[in-house]
Amino acid sequence: MKISTVLLFLLAAIILFSCQSGSNRLNVDVSDIEIENIKIHRYGKALFEVDRSNLKEELKRLQPQYSVFLNGNLDDTLNIIQLSEYINDTLLIAVSNDCFLTFPDLNDLEAGLTNTFKYLKYYYPEKNIPAVFTYISGFDYEYPVQYFEDNLLIALDMYLGETYTRYYNLGLPKYILKKFSNEYIIRDCICEMAKSEIDYKKIGNALLDAMINEGKILWSVEAMTPGIKETIIIDYTVEQLQWAKDNEGNVWAFMIESNLLYSKEMQVMQKFIYDSPFTSYFGQESPPRLGWWIGWQIVRSYMENHPEISLIDLMKNIDAQKILSQSGYKPQI
Repeated sequence: MKISTVLLFLLAAIILFSCQSGSNRLNVDVSDIEIENIKIHRYGKALFEVDRSNLKEELKRLQPQYSVFLNGNLDDTLNIIQLSEYINDTLLIAVSNDCFLTFPDLNDLEAGLTNTFKYLKYYYPEKNIPAVFTYISGFDYEYPVQYFEDNLLIALDMYLGETYTRYYNLGLPKYILKKFSNEYIIRDCICEMAKSEIDYKKIGNALLDAMINEGKILWSVEAMTPGIKETIIIDYTVEQLQWAKDNEGNVWAFMIESNLLYSKEMQVMQKFIYDSPFTSYFGQESPPRLGWWIGWQIVRSYMENHPEISLIDLMKNIDAQKILSQSGYKPQI
């Protein structure tokens, strides 16, 4: 009788741990999924290596392969002038050289994307594998990755490492600079692809809607990049992640007791959703964007408790309240 009790206790503990970690739902096999190895097209390298004395002909030579960038009329003198000014800009020339030194090849990124896109085909069987390009954006830090019409555009100059000296001239706070590292590239790619699956015109504008929305995106990253660090998924330091885990129940209780879940006030959104050094409700030791963290945990719980729900179903579901209600989410204080 005692042995049975012990076995039951251990079984219950294993089940509880599995539900909390979400590992069972994400333990999928993609070994039978075959895709062509990803080959990244380096538009930035090709563009800055053209013969500038023969620019129009050189651009026309590149246009078929890089039409996503060179989609204008190259017989239009104004277009040629604009491109000439771009590739002759001394700062951009220096940055492009730095990109080539930091990324002499993209073999690791190509291998990583190839593996990630196997999971993409698992979760989205009908989705096309995107063509992948890199380019020099001129420090477009708000859009380091863009995704449209089955094209992924990666601004390599936004992944030169947080200590890259030219970043400091942008006047950005240090907590943002740490994202400018190559370990964030695949994460950012999946984030942009996940956002394309969300109909932003239909989702609500309360805090809960934003939390669930961000939770869907983070769960997508977790699902399609097995083994990725949680710190990279949500862009936390190790200490910030531990704080979020240790105080999850308290944060949730604060949201409930303060009637914040259905708030549409911009100040509330800024504190829980927008980037900042910390979440001011909880002091300077707290991580930022705690709405992302709680939303992610709700979606994790929802997907673990509903194995019949596909990722496609999740992304199409615009009812944040229903996802919360059916998630069984009850963090301990």
